[in-house]
Amino acid sequence: MRTRPLHEMTVELTEVAMGRKPADTVLKGGKLVNVNTAEILPGTDVAVYGGRIALVGDASPCVGKETEVMDASGFYLAPGFLDAHVHVESSIVTLSQFAGAVLPWGTTGIFMDPHEIANVLGLEGVRLMVKEGETLPLRVFTTVPSCVPAAFGFEDTGSDLTREDIEEALGWPGVPGLGEMMNYPGVIYGDPGVHGKIQATLQRGKVVTGHFA
Repeated sequence: MRTRPLHEMTVELTEVAMGRKPADTVLKGGKLVNVNTAEILPGTDVAVYGGRIALVGDASPCVGKETEVMDASGFYLAPGFLDAHVHVESSIVTLSQFAGAVLPWGTTGIFMDPHEIANVLGLEGVRLMVKEGETLPLRVFTTVPSCVPAAFGFEDTGSDLTREDIEEALGWPGVPGLGEMMNYPGVIYGDPGVHGKIQATLQRGKVVTGHFA
């Protein structure tokens, strides 16, 4: 189930953090992996309310009669992993099946580039994957495929994503930028179509990605 937007919960989360409202769940006494300071902090609690973390530290004041308290001693508590670059459809599974496979192992968010479904179904295929991602506990961010078809003139595809298509998709929620710009010859030699897609992305203040993981 999706959590409520953060802007709707600031008062409640503050109330929980201050001990004026009970948390839904408290994880007690875990070993916190602090990814900012590269430390492991023993004996740390985490208080959760409405699917969001309200407090990290001593959560004793956050425990109420209905709070579920879980003993986390002996366990490590770490932020969820983010997969920075993935083609879900290359796994030959749906996005829902993919989420079921990676969530138990700690991956809580992905940045997907669905260029292969775009090769077959065009922008509508991308839209279908975006809509499916909105229903999942996995956080799904979509980068708009930049090179569809991947090798223009050398393959038969079901679609061709134009600059106009990319501009439309860049306006969808959960779309942070342009997918891997693998047509580096087009970049180097000033191909107007390639640079048009890059420019459209930058004009919106969004990210143009390469191939990274």
